[in-house]
Amino acid sequence: MLKDKLQENLKAAMKAGEVQKRDTLRMLQSAIKNKEIEKRAPLTEEESLAAVAKEIKNRKKAIELFKQGNRQDLVDKDEAEIKILEVYAQS
Repeated sequence: MLKDKLQENLKAAMKAGEVQKRDTLRMLQSAIKNKEIEKRAPLTEEESLAAVAKEIKNRKKAIELFKQGNRQDLVDKDEAEIKILEVYAQS
């Protein structure tokens, strides 16, 4: 299940000292948890994958805005997050 995979990878990222991956996975876990609270029931696998897709979509929108604002540092950060999230979008 996606939530279990996220938890395992979060622990591995923490042990390896991968700050960007750790923060991104925590954000994704929070997004899924918020959807569960909103639904008042555990999410199905498809709903979890939809939450991942939504987070990717949000990052892509933000990248466009950051490019307009000439903020390459934030563009790079969001692009790195998208690469991490795409791994879970295909689970």
